[in-house]
Amino acid sequence: MRNIFKLSFIFLFAILSGQNISDYQYIFIPKEFTNAKANKYGLSNLLAKKLKAKKYVILTDPIQTSCESLHAEIADTGNFLTNKVRVDFKDCQNKTVATFDGKSNIKELEEGMQDALENAMKGINVSNPVHLASSQMSKQTETVSQTEHVNQKENTIETPNGISAQNTAEAYTNGTLTLNRINLSENQFILANPGKSVPYAVFSASGKKDVYRVQLENGTTTFGYFENGNIVIETPNSDGSFGKQVFIRK
Repeated sequence: MRNIFKLSFIFLFAILSGQNISDYQYIFIPKEFTNAKANKYGLSNLLAKKLKAKKYVILTDPIQTSCESLHAEIADTGNFLTNKVRVDFKDCQNKTVATFDGKSNIKELEEGMQDALENAMKGINVSNPVHLASSQMSKQTETVSQTEHVNQKENTIETPNGISAQNTAEAYTNGTLTLNRINLSENQFILANPGKSVPYAVFSASGKKDVYRVQLENGTTTFGYFENGNIVIETPNSDGSFGKQVFIRK
């Protein structure tokens, strides 16, 4: 009966800039929002829950963020009469991809704020990610997969765009798969399967030492790092958690 008499009004809109939030799979939710008033009422947990239900993968560590992820912020925009929230999603260039507003006529703060957030979330589509890698990574991946050729005498890999990387013949294995590490530049390398033309994974340096943004052969983007001389690739699971693939140097 309580829900019958509850007056809830939805007020939402989206500011779109060439891409939709549904184009992304990963969303970073900070431990604390910039708007201090929004760090109450369990809004952070509710936002994560609602996004997971729409097939988004939630990131909580800033080191995991990249241009393949969005940054979520909640702001309390209400007054003493109405509870309101605004949810902003920004890309790696701090450009707003989408903004959703919701409000509720429930007067109690906690219940009203949560109701307002739920109303705002009704405007968010289910994640249907597209390939958003940087043009440089895409170009180099295409170059490696379609036009690379090996000069056996010099033991180098040469590409038409001028990249010439020394093939150090470093082999890594996870027990079932053996891959060769090939350095493309100081900040980028690939793990290549000798039996395939498409690299198994393309690693591009992030802002943190020994941590890389990784593009897998199926288009999935994730993160990788070095640990005790081994290469570790984080693999996202459907529930938002991450597993690991550990490749040990042979």
